[in-house]
Amino acid sequence: SSNVSTEYVAPETETQKALAEIWREVLGIEQIGIHDNFFDLGGNSLLAVRLMAHIQKQFQINLPLATLFENPTVEKLAYFIDSPIKHISWSPLVPIQANGNKRPFFLAPGGGGNVVYYSYLARYLGSDQPFYGLQAVGLDGESEPYTRVEDIAAYNIQEIQSVQPQGPYLLGGHSFGGKVALEMALQLQKQGQEVALLAILDTTAPEPGNKMTSLGWNDAMWMVYICKFLGYLFGKELELSYEALEQLTPDDQLNYFYKRLQQINFYPPGAGIKQLRGFVRVMKANCLCSYFPEEVYPTPITLFRAINPHPEKVMKKELIEYLRPQNMSLPDWGWNQFSTGSVEIYEVPGDHISMVAEPHVQVFAQKLMACIEKAQVKGK
Repeated sequence: SSNVSTEYVAPETETQKALAEIWREVLGIEQIGIHDNFFDLGGNSLLAVRLMAHIQKQFQINLPLATLFENPTVEKLAYFIDSPIKHISWSPLVPIQANGNKRPFFLAPGGGGNVVYYSYLARYLGSDQPFYGLQAVGLDGESEPYTRVEDIAAYNIQEIQSVQPQGPYLLGGHSFGGKVALEMALQLQKQGQEVALLAILDTTAPEPGNKMTSLGWNDAMWMVYICKFLGYLFGKELELSYEALEQLTPDDQLNYFYKRLQQINFYPPGAGIKQLRGFVRVMKANCLCSYFPEEVYPTPITLFRAINPHPEKVMKKELIEYLRPQNMSLPDWGWNQFSTGSVEIYEVPGDHISMVAEPHVQVFAQKLMACIEKAQVKGK
């Protein structure tokens, strides 16, 4: 990543000035030069959400958060917004760090399907290690999310093969993405390809059935849960009243959630509801996926386990207990049945989310890099 002390160049065009103004407001930094990098200035997932909502409001354009990886400066983003033919890509393949001639590492995200929270990780993986996130279909708030892990994986494979047609492949997945990455590894091997690494980030191996489907939640309960989860992701206290939601139609529930987010300045007035709808739909679809593979092709698996438990802010203790996967009682969380040889296990600081954020991400990135390096050599 570039050094923060970029030489200051003032915005010149109308678009650059408007963007610099938005950055000032979102980042809380007085002087924004056109070469300053959003992530270097402290931009994170939460701020990216707000930035894109402001851009949508100002320029009437709905951009994926992931656009920021390729256009992280005011200059680049202004050029992108001003170009008459915009290639706005909601496709799963997001080049988080596209440079380098090593074999790329492809990482599937957790529930909700966004990959912007991998921005921290990108800074420590080295500038010569290409790194792609696999964002979910449906985040645009228009297209339908996939409801089967097999379909997500198949679509992701088409995408990664546009960058890397032949194996060996380096794959990873965090949380829900762990299942997606496993299924990708199985489908690739079925095609006769080699998978040199499957990095699993803090999630247990698949088990038959899905207890979440048996909870029988109505739309209002889902909204309450997703709101809490979003609050946890962004480190904000977020609560919705179940009683208030229960009276409303699904569309009005979404509006209620959206207004609540506006009250805490999450979104500027009149922008962002589309992205919110996309996130809610993807999150719910992810939670309701039942997945257990029929055919197994053994894969080299490395498991990264967060030392701290799931915070109880998101779910009550009884519910956590009820949903707890049986595999959790096994030292390798059940991945052994899918692995060539024994699972390599690393404990990393932080909890399920903070393990990939500052400062803990530095420790995790170091261990992940070592595994990637080893796997790079394997397939030569």
